[in-house]
Amino acid sequence: MDRPWGAALWLCLVGGLAQARTFVYVANYNTSTIGVYAERGHGHLVASQSVPTPGGPESIAADARGYVITADSLAHAVSAYRVDPVSGRLTRVAVRFERPNANPFSVATSPGGRFVYVANSGDSTVGIYRLHRGPQVLVPAGHVHEAAGASPYSITFAPNGRTAYVANFGNATIGMYRRRPGHAALAPLGIFHEPPGDGPYGLAVGPDGRFLYVADFRTNVILVLAIGPQGRLSLKDRVTEPFDHHPDSLTIDPSGRYLFVANTSANDISIFRIDQADGRLTHVGHVPTEGYPFSLTLDSAARFVFAVNYGNSTISRYRLDRHSGLLAAIGTTPEATDADPYGITALTVPGPAARRSHKTAGSHAQSGRDQKRAAP
Repeated sequence: MDRPWGAALWLCLVGGLAQARTFVYVANYNTSTIGVYAERGHGHLVASQSVPTPGGPESIAADARGYVITADSLAHAVSAYRVDPVSGRLTRVAVRFERPNANPFSVATSPGGRFVYVANSGDSTVGIYRLHRGPQVLVPAGHVHEAAGASPYSITFAPNGRTAYVANFGNATIGMYRRRPGHAALAPLGIFHEPPGDGPYGLAVGPDGRFLYVADFRTNVILVLAIGPQGRLSLKDRVTEPFDHHPDSLTIDPSGRYLFVANTSANDISIFRIDQADGRLTHVGHVPTEGYPFSLTLDSAARFVFAVNYGNSTISRYRLDRHSGLLAAIGTTPEATDADPYGITALTVPGPAARRSHKTAGSHAQSGRDQKRAAP
């Protein structure tokens, strides 16, 4: 049975059985590489590897089963890399080519990590793959089609994995989908129409699954959309960012109390407090980054926020105050010159004791099942 690291990580972080390790991965579009970093305490990043990709990675995602996935725009491909749980180093294990001129723009995995979804901005489709251990890591499982010219830029899931949302930058809509548990296919629920020209870009759903937050790049707006019982969306609020901020990437801390927004043109990160009753946003503050922040990520323990800066090929690092939501700058890590980093993701893996504990617990559970089968 293929066991994700999630349960072992929970034991590690909550039970204190061993020291977890956090690794950070950066998709470098111009150099077609992945920068691999280990977090060595206090948010300090140590480079350990530069991994070649098929070409022009736009987006990168870490998966609970111990994989890193890239959407390789220039190569029209999706790539999977296995993570070494000790060093964090990557080994490429699969490359799947999307359709000609697909231009994969972003990649996401379903909660639990069994399936991979790729937003193809060029041909307005979402590619779907099953994620397996073994010889065939990425197994094609079909496509869904957005409207012609929709140009999907991102995709995200509700925490329970039963609904998915696609931000269509080209026609200012959000595709709504239902997914059956354990299945890869997406069934259409309808289309949420934004005002023409909004340009939805980044998406984020809070851990309670009640609200979807949308960064509208063109109009400098953050939308708050309520998620109904069937997964359909309705407008709750519109928050206007200052002119020419151009928000693109969003991330929410695990408590669901704070939303962080990378403002590409303003060279900063906006911080919002999320009202736990109605999902509305209150601006808390902002912190400067380097040049043109494109993507944000948090470590699993919500200690640090990392942002990649396309303009000067750096990673801005911040310590998160979980009581106030404020970010304190703790340094900058350089990527290779002219790397043009577009995406960043973090993966925390359990230490050896937690993995052993999880394996032992799994063995005891299997033994109990075997005894039940043997019982008269």
